Amino acid sequence: MNVRDNGAYVPSLTVKSLRKEYRQPDGSTAIALRLDSLAALGGEAIAVTGPSGSGKTTLLRLLAALIRPSGGEISFNGQDLSLLGPSEARWRASAVGYVCQEMNLLPDFSVMENMMLAGEISGMGRAAARERAAALLRRLGIGGKAGSRPSELSLGERQRAAVARAVLHSPPLVLADEPTASLDAENSRVVMKVLLELCSESSSLLLVATHDDEVIKLLPREIPLKRSEAPSP
Repeated sequence: MNVRDNGAYVPSLTVKSLRKEYRQPDGSTAIALRLDSLAALGGEAIAVTGPSGSGKTTLLRLLAALIRPSGGEISFNGQDLSLLGPSEARWRASAVGYVCQEMNLLPDFSVMENMMLAGEISGMGRAAARERAAALLRRLGIGGKAGSRPSELSLGERQRAAVARAVLHSPPLVLADEPTASLDAENSRVVMKVLLELCSESSSLLLVATHDDEVIKLLPREIPLKRSEAPSP
C-alpha cells in the first residue's frame, strides 16, 4: 500500500521471507539469496551490502522482475513481483531504472539516441524525453557528449550516461548494481551525488548494491546481506 506524502503517492516496497535458489547440475540446491524482511518508501536511499556471493545482484534482479523468487513475498507499489518475470518488459520499462556495472549502452547509437530510445520504451513523448535528456546530461557534466558514441567516451562519462538513461523517466524504483566499481574517486562522488539528488527530487526509491565504503557512507540506510550456507542436497 502506498503512503500519501504532501498529496502525492509515494511508492513502497515490502519483502517477506524472500529466497532465491538454483538447482545445480549435481542435483544439489544453491541458495543465492535469503532476506527475511525489508520495508522501504519512495525517497529513501539504501545501500545493499555484503560479501561476494551474498545475493546483492540477485536481490536487484528480483526487484526488477528479471527473475522470479523461489519463495516469499515481494511487492512494489501494490504489484506482486513474484507474479512477474522476464517477459514483463512493459512494467519494467515504466517502473524501474536500472544502472548495471557493465552500463550496457548501445554501441552503435549516440548518447542522445540511447536516451531517446529509453524514453520511447518508457512511454515518454519525444519532445519531453529530449528536453529531459539534455538537462540530465548537462547536470552530469557530459552535455557536450550527447552526439558521441559510447566508444568515444571515457569510462566515467559512460557511467554518467548510464545513470542519466536510467532516471530519464523518473521511475519510482531505481536500482544500481556497483555503479562506481570501475570509477575513480572523483567520478564516483559525482555519479552518486547526482543520482541521490535525482532520486530524492522524484521521490524514487533507490537501492545501490555496493562494496565501496565511500558510497555506503553517502547512503542513510544499509541492508547487509550474508553469504548463504553451502548448497544442500
